[in-house]
Amino acid sequence: MIRSEPIRLPFRFATGDVVSRFLQALAKDAQILGSRCQGCERVACPARPCCPWCCAEECDLVPVGPAGVVIAIASTADRGSYGLVRLDGADGAMLHRVLDDALVVGSRVVATFAAERTVSITAIAGFAAEVT
Repeated sequence: MIRSEPIRLPFRFATGDVVSRFLQALAKDAQILGSRCQGCERVACPARPCCPWCCAEECDLVPVGPAGVVIAIASTADRGSYGLVRLDGADGAMLHRVLDDALVVGSRVVATFAAERTVSITAIAGFAAEVT
């Protein structure tokens, strides 16, 4: 017999100090933090405990964005559109929902924060076209 149904695996995990501070800044201050490497000086976003480029373990938290540029975008039939957004002040990009169907690669966007923010990446509702 073959059964076809979704599998739910609820779990809890520790985010660690750096990611906890990143999520707290989103929820409490509507601020996006990146991590600046003390070795190569690149800024990763979302913030992380070590550098994704040179693997140095010494990084400082710095504010980035909230505006940036879409560097890749993909749409799904049932889940909306998602983009890689390189925030101002960051060298890397973060993946998140984009809220405007007219956005294309190269579009300037700005983070839209949820009305009720939780300590989660969903404190950012998504990225919308930047109004100049």
